[in-house]
Amino acid sequence: MSSAKILLIESDRTTVPSHGSALLKKGFALMVENAPRKAIERAKSTMPDVVVLDAISLRTSGVRLARTLHAKLDGCPLVLITRSEIDDPSQAGASIVLTPPFTPRKLLNAVQRLLPGDENSWQQVGPIKLNLMQRKVACAGREARVTPKQARLLDVFIHHPGQLLTRKFLLKAVWDTDYTGDTRTLDVHISWLRQTIEADPEHPRYLKTIRGMGYRLDVPETGRKA
Repeated sequence: MSSAKILLIESDRTTVPSHGSALLKKGFALMVENAPRKAIERAKSTMPDVVVLDAISLRTSGVRLARTLHAKLDGCPLVLITRSEIDDPSQAGASIVLTPPFTPRKLLNAVQRLLPGDENSWQQVGPIKLNLMQRKVACAGREARVTPKQARLLDVFIHHPGQLLTRKFLLKAVWDTDYTGDTRTLDVHISWLRQTIEADPEHPRYLKTIRGMGYRLDVPETGRKA
């Protein structure tokens, strides 16, 4: 029985067959939204493992909504069900595109492929623990699910405890860009991480700003445990 969280976005019209029953039978923790705007807010608040967007039932190609979800959810895996011909799913904001006809099994296989891996794969430095595949962070008795980019960013810090990491280094490692003209995205992600691991994010104990240079993860122990 899977406990993975799946957000299904589909029409609530009774004339449209739902994919929800197949996902429920598989044992997923299923959330369903019918309105795109509400779906975006639901996804941001619940951090699903995979989003399934049935654009056909919504009478749209789904590309615009998929791109919006991809941006708002920091790259959360997404299965797009559409009749539109899409050569490159990533350009449409999707991880996998399904076009009818397809079986419920094919949908389940697509979702399964996008799920995080071994939930026991934790790594730790000091009091901070990260499960990169599950995108879970634990510190001081608290556990939270973070976005893919936040998980990747913390992973970089965990591999370099006690070291000054420049903004240029972090932007390249996490966002694969050499552009350093605007680091607001990085700074916002640092702020989000602090809200997860710090008791007082305004006065961080672990994730320190080195003014004019970058950031450093200060922890009591510098040994990394995998």
